Amino acid sequence: MAETYKKLAQGQLATSVGQLYACPANTTAIVRHIRLVNTDSAIHSVTMHHIDSGVTPSGATNILNAVNLAAGGWAEFDGTIILEAADELQALVGANSAGATDVTYTIYGLELT
Repeated sequence: MAETYKKLAQGQLATSVGQLYACPANTTAIVRHIRLVNTDSAIHSVTMHHIDSGVTPSGATNILNAVNLAAGGWAEFDGTIILEAADELQALVGANSAGATDVTYTIYGLELT
């Protein structure tokens, strides 16, 4: 079994639910750190989901529920999220947000193949 520590994903959140990271086939991923950065001069809210394969995002899949990021602020998750093959992390910037590119994310972890 190969263990690869790496940056799993990086990008900018959209105002509709979008995929941040999908666990590849025949792989288990262990997310250890997520960093969210608000690069705007306004407050933005972020909601994040852990989606099992075939499940639609809802309040039941929230792992971060409409948390406000201060202007120029950031938030970090240090913990453990286990993703099986085809599981996804999804997120969005709240409807009160003016721009889709004002919050960036970086996800670090381990892939086991």
